[in-house]
Amino acid sequence: MLFVHCGILDRETIVRRSELVLDTATGAPDPGCLWLSLLSLVYADRGAQAAAYCTRLLSAERGAIPFRLFETLTLIRARIDAQSGRPAAAIAAMEPLLRRGGSPALRGIALAWLVEALVQVGDLSSARCLFEDRMSAVEAMPDRAHVLAARGALHRAEGDLERSLADYLACGKVLTALNVSNPAIVPWRSRAALVAAALGRCDLAAALADDELAAARRWGSPGAVGRALHAVGMAKRTSRSVGALERAVELLELAQARYELMGALCDLGQLHAIEGDAERSRWAVTAATELAAAAGSKPVLQRADSMLGALDTQHRGTGLTRQERKIAGLAVRGLSNKEIAEQLFLTVRTVEFHLSNVYRKLGVAGRRQLAGVMNARGCA
Repeated sequence: MLFVHCGILDRETIVRRSELVLDTATGAPDPGCLWLSLLSLVYADRGAQAAAYCTRLLSAERGAIPFRLFETLTLIRARIDAQSGRPAAAIAAMEPLLRRGGSPALRGIALAWLVEALVQVGDLSSARCLFEDRMSAVEAMPDRAHVLAARGALHRAEGDLERSLADYLACGKVLTALNVSNPAIVPWRSRAALVAAALGRCDLAAALADDELAAARRWGSPGAVGRALHAVGMAKRTSRSVGALERAVELLELAQARYELMGALCDLGQLHAIEGDAERSRWAVTAATELAAAAGSKPVLQRADSMLGALDTQHRGTGLTRQERKIAGLAVRGLSNKEIAEQLFLTVRTVEFHLSNVYRKLGVAGRRQLAGVMNARGCA
């Protein structure tokens, strides 16, 4: 099953081999083989199938279940719950395992997955306490790459983007040294690209996103490609960004990767707002709100509510027409008047006319002031 890490076999072959192992698991199945087979299904976006195997294997046991087997099946089901938008169920399952100590081989990944689920629901203090309690052991933990990625997610949620980026890049170094290239295992490049883009390190973000997309297409699962396209759309900010985000949303929905889908929808809503399409922006953010409410994801709910409020403010207060908002959004993204005209099939004179109206309505002298005023008023 190491083939799934190194990319030696194609995804469908790995799935078939995993199914064979799981279909023939009887008596006292080996937890290690089950773990790798079930993880392979999860990485291939076969979470529902993996969960069904877990249920069958648990129900097939008679009497007391060996702890290692129980731990294996519980962690897999918890991971599926977290990825599918049920983080509270994942937390409830994993917390007792971690308190008990668990198997040394799975202790690191259990910590990482629990921290990521806590970040999803916004319980950052509990996630931070977990790391502080185990800080001395983090460096020596098995699955250290997963632990670093989880700490990167926590730092990002806390607003410490520099440390978040450092953790994701450190995670990448560990995986590269182990010859692990499959982004379905830990999508560190996508996550690092999003953080780098937020820090304004555009070249790094674009390089990471491109590498991730190439690796994701080799693996071929919808979730891996969707995550990579999300990163590409946010890292490059070109005329194709909206299309990349729209395709990412489709693929993440297909993969039932609901937590990552929420973030992609919020970012899609942001891009639509920048381009002046308030209707599509509201649709995307409302969809994210519905998913976040069902999942109990407070951070996404707060972000989505803020974006919806900004859209309302924009609608009431700016007085900009839809065309003016679209042109202003492209100007904020750095496009020249000629580039805007070509993209919107307008003349340069028409673009200049609309921008003059935008400057007058917003009370700014030119492009240098435009971005700050539009962000302050919720237009970008």
